[in-house]
Parts: sequence; structure tokens; C-alpha cells
Amino acid sequence: MNNLTRRWCLHRHETMKPTNKRSIIVLVICGACTLAALGLWEGGFVPLQQMEFFAQDWQTRLGRKTPVDDRLVLIGIDKPVYSSDFSDEELQREPVLKDLQNNFPWSRAVWARLIEKLSDAGAKVIVFDLVFASQNDGDDELHQALEKYKDRVVIGYNINVGKTERGEIRELLLPNSTVLTPTGTNSAVEDDRLGYVNLWPDFDDTLRRVSYRQTGAQVGELVPDETVLESLDARALRKFGRSDLIPPGFDARLFRYTAPANQAYKPEPVGEVLSPKLWEKNYGNGKFFKDKIVLIGPTAEIFHDTHNTPFTDPKPMGGPEIHLQIINAALHGEFPRERSTVASLFIIAISGVVAVALCFLVRQPGIRFLSVVGLSAGYAVFAQLLFDHAGQVIPLAVPLMALAVSSFIVLAYDFVLERLERMKLRNTMSLYFSPAVCEAVLANPGSMEPRRADVTLLLTDLRNSTPLAEALGPQGMFELLNRVFEAQTNAIMGEEGNLEHFLGDQFLSYWGAPQAQPDAADRASRAAIKLITAMEKLRPTFTPQVQKLFNYGVALHSGGVLVGNKGSAQRLDYGLVGDTVNEAARIEALTKYYGARLLVSSITFAQFTAKPGHRFVDRVIVKGKSEPVELFECENPCIPANYPELCRRYEAAYAEYSAGRFAEAQTQFDKLVQEFSDGPSKALSARCAELLAHPPAAWKGVWKMDAK
Repeated sequence: MNNLTRRWCLHRHETMKPTNKRSIIVLVICGACTLAALGLWEGGFVPLQQMEFFAQDWQTRLGRKTPVDDRLVLIGIDKPVYSSDFSDEELQREPVLKDLQNNFPWSRAVWARLIEKLSDAGAKVIVFDLVFASQNDGDDELHQALEKYKDRVVIGYNINVGKTERGEIRELLLPNSTVLTPTGTNSAVEDDRLGYVNLWPDFDDTLRRVSYRQTGAQVGELVPDETVLESLDARALRKFGRSDLIPPGFDARLFRYTAPANQAYKPEPVGEVLSPKLWEKNYGNGKFFKDKIVLIGPTAEIFHDTHNTPFTDPKPMGGPEIHLQIINAALHGEFPRERSTVASLFIIAISGVVAVALCFLVRQPGIRFLSVVGLSAGYAVFAQLLFDHAGQVIPLAVPLMALAVSSFIVLAYDFVLERLERMKLRNTMSLYFSPAVCEAVLANPGSMEPRRADVTLLLTDLRNSTPLAEALGPQGMFELLNRVFEAQTNAIMGEEGNLEHFLGDQFLSYWGAPQAQPDAADRASRAAIKLITAMEKLRPTFTPQVQKLFNYGVALHSGGVLVGNKGSAQRLDYGLVGDTVNEAARIEALTKYYGARLLVSSITFAQFTAKPGHRFVDRVIVKGKSEPVELFECENPCIPANYPELCRRYEAAYAEYSAGRFAEAQTQFDKLVQEFSDGPSKALSARCAELLAHPPAAWKGVWKMDAK
């Protein structure tokens, strides 16, 4: 590494040392972010709560589920009408099947018969996720069944909450008196055959928590304050003989789901349960239901009894299935415990302390970023393990947000600080290096070491410099040069090329160093077209005299060169050295000889990913070389109209020339000059005349150039 690069590295190392100012700013940033997270969390900031809910939902999806209890069965109202599902024999053996052939709601004799059938089969609890609020056919039969099997049947009621202009309205939607005569002392809801069916989601309309009981005070003046209202699920557990599993208290609590919708408890169609034939075939004459909790409810989508859950994607879950999953959670005691507000705030504060420690202890930005990612992933795994195996729920999204935001803001601050130092350094280095090389050195000082590189060169030269200078004078000439160089620089930089130098009226640029560019030839080709386009746009802005003198050529050539610093202790330049540069200069000089705007060597042409419209121009040995070079002209803004026709006829003429039939070739070249004013054809016609005058001894189709 040269001395200048060593000095640059030492300077960069010094600028990255810790300072008291940085320490204070790091503490301020991390402290502000942590305090903001604490305040917003304590204040119930909705977006933060939504983030935490989102994290909890993923824990539910990825984590352990409550095992499926096979003592729970779901009978689903899977369609609103059974139009032609039963045979005449079945209808005769089970008359209530005729009621299923009517539109829902069916006669309540259906439910009375279902209660009787399940009870006779030994079902321990029969739960209806239905509210029989209105009067209907079959109420007497259902009333009798509820009285007869009151120790094993639970039906639902609803706590309705509505909003009007005058405020919130609450009411109890109880079963009709024709269905049930309540036995409660203070209120009908005390009847142990009644349980509320309500499922109250969080504010984002996702159901994560369940309330097994409410007080009269909580439901709001619907019943006496001291009255206890139990949910459908709590009543079912009580009649199942497991009232000890009903969680104590009146607060809603998290419960662990069993599975996504329709995966844990697939509904048994009510029509199949009532069908005598299927009762025997599928349910063993009822043995399937013995000693089980059987829940009956609407499962068809038409009933719209669905709720969003952590598994809502791809679809929400039916209310009856949710009730079964809630009962299942109680049977297994699966109620993850959430941390208190104080504990949650403490965890968030700790995340801020960790951010401060990272910012002080890990100075490398990349390693610090990876450390933040690694710690975040580790904490997420730890939180998941607590959720799965210890039934503990700790804040996840908010602590990680506090850690990430604090760390990334400090990273941004360090980045800006370093950029400012680099800008200062760049201003100094720009005295020695071009902008492209300066960026390469700043990113990788080792790239300044001399080495060999494969590059593609673009060389252009402004013609008639002396007449132009005489016509324009010093001021005008430099204005023209600056405009030309500006157009050329924009074209090169637009394709991420590097500028070697401006030498008088000559302009050299390259691709492939300091960093390799696999598409160097394609970039150079596009830059050449942009350059020619920009130069031609300049032409109309000149005076007629200058327009007549304004001319230039562009050449593309590829090969190996040496790249590195060259110069003296007072002046350094990152540049190219090698015969490829000299050969590119010879090719550019030939653009004047052929009267062509753009010439491309065969080496470069072979590297094009997609070959543009082109023609093979000539095969020559340039001055100072012993091997021939093949030259191509590619489509550019200066080609004549009907270029494909010109290329086709030029190819035919050149074939005659290569074969040594110079007279025939000259005739064809002359026609192309007359029709297209074609420069290469004019040059080849003159050469054919010379070859006719002085026939070569052994013609191989290669012309040796005597001049540069």
C-alpha cells in the first residue's frame, strides 16, 4: 500500500475513535427512544398495541397448541335446508327430518329430538350455541326436553350492546318464555341452563381472550350488581363436573387455541346425526357421543357466526368451534399469563440499556447491525419458549422496537458522522485522484495497488481544433471544449464509466477498473450512443462556420492494461498503462480515415450481450502492430437512412475486395458513395484504385496502415 493510502487509513482510524460528544449523543438517542416507548406503551398508544398483538398472534400460530380433547364434539348446522338428503324410509323412521327440509329456523321439535337422542346415547353435556328468543313451532317439545334433561343441557342468551344518538343501549336477549321457564332467584341468568354466548374481541376485532363470568356491575344495570353471569362455556364445564377448571375472577384472560379453523373439531352435520341410517353407521347407535360434551351451533357461512382469531388468515373461525376451543383450553388449564404493566415497562427499559451497551461496545456498524438482529432473534426465540413451555407472555414487539430504533438511529448518526469525515478526506484526496478512483479508495484502500485489469476503452477526439481555435478565439474555444467535455462526461458517468483524462481535445474513459464490470462492453456501447447523441444536439447551437468545422470520432476497444497510481509525490493520478491504450488511439484515428463516427474493435464487439445493427468495415494492421484488427461500425445517430440496405451491399462489395476482385469492388463501392455518401465505401474505393494501380504480390485481404 502506498504512503498516501497508509496516511488515509490512519486518518480514518483516528476519526472513528470514541469521543465524549458521541457518548452523550448516544445516551440521549437511546434514552429518548426508550422513554418514548415507555410513555406510549403506558398511555395505550394504539399502533404499539397493534404491534404487540401482531407479535402475539405469530406466537400463537408458531407455538404449542392445546391438545385436542376427544371428549368434545361439534354438531354443526351446516346448511339452512336439507331439501332432498333423506330417503322415504328415513323420513318415516325419524319424522323430525321432514322439518329439516324446510328453511331455517326449523321447528324446535328438531332440537328436542336431538336432546333426547343424545341424552339416551349417554352424552354428558349438550350445549346449544343458539338463542331461542322468538316464539316458534315446537316450543312445547323443546320446553319439555329442557325440563326433562335440565341437568345436562345448556342453551344460550345474548348480552346485546347497541349505540344510538343518546348513547349506549344494553339488553339481555333471553330464550322465549315458551322455551324456558327460568329458575333464577334474582335474575333469569342465574338459571344453570343459561350461559351467555358473547365473545368479546380485542379492539382490533381479533379474539384472543375469554371471559368465563361477569358481574351485574360489569354488564351495566341489566341485572343486580351482585349477580354473577356465567358464559356458555362455564356452564358446560360446570355440568361436566369440572367447575374447578373454570378460571377464577371476572377478568378476561388469554387462552391457548387448539388449531386453526376446521382442523381441531370438524362439525358433524346435524342431518347425519338425526338420520337413523347414519346414526347407526357413523356413530355406532350413539356410542360415539357417550360421556362427551356435545355443542350444537351454526357452522354454515350463510349464518355469519364467525370471528377473527390469530389464525384468521386464510379465514375466520366459527363461533361454535371457538366455544369448543375455549372449553378445551379450560380442560387443559391452558391460559398463558401476561406480565403486569410494571414488569412490561421494566423489560422495555432493559431493551434501551442493551441498545446503549451495543452502541458503546460494538463500534463496527456491520457487526453492530448483526448484533441487533441476533439479539432480536434470540429474544424472540426466548419469548416463544416462555409462551410454549412456561405459559408466560412477555412483551415482544415493543422491546424489540425500542432496541432496533435506538440502535439504528445511532447507526445513522455514526454513518452521518463518518460521511462528514469522509467528505473532508475526499476534498483532500480530490487533489490527487479522480472522483471514481476516490470512491474506490474510500471503500477499499487496497484497490489502489497496481495490478492488471481487463478493460473496455472509449476514446474520442475533437477534429479541426486549430481552425476552431482560430475561428472562436481563446474564450470561445474553451467554452466549446467545456460544453463538449460536459456532454461526454455525462454520457460516461451515466453508464458508471471512469474518466482517465482530458488531454487537449481528446477524451479517454474506461470500464472494468478499479472494480471489475462484467458488462463493461455493453456499458461502453450505450455510453458511446449517448455521447454521439449529446454531441449532435450541440451541433445546432453553433454558428454555421463552427458547425462546418465541428467533427469528431469515437472508438471502442478492449484488452488488458496495467492500472494503478502514477505520477510523483506532488501529483498522483490513477490511470491506465499498456499497448491496449495505444491501439485504441490508432482505431480512433481511423474514424477520420473511414469517415465513420463510431468504430468498434472485434474484441469489444464479441463481448456485446446483444449485437446492435452493424457492419464489418475492414481488416487492417494499424501502425506499430503486426497483427490485423477487425473493425465494425455499429448503429448510431449519424448513420444514413436505410442502414440495413447499406450494410448488405457493403458486405457484398467487401467480399469482392477481399477476394482480390478490386475492379468489381470499386464499382460497387462507388455506387454506395453516390447513393449514401458513405465514408467507408469512399475509403475502400480509393484503396481499390491504388491496388489496381499497384497490384499486391500476395493478397490476403489485410491492409496495412502506414500512418497513425
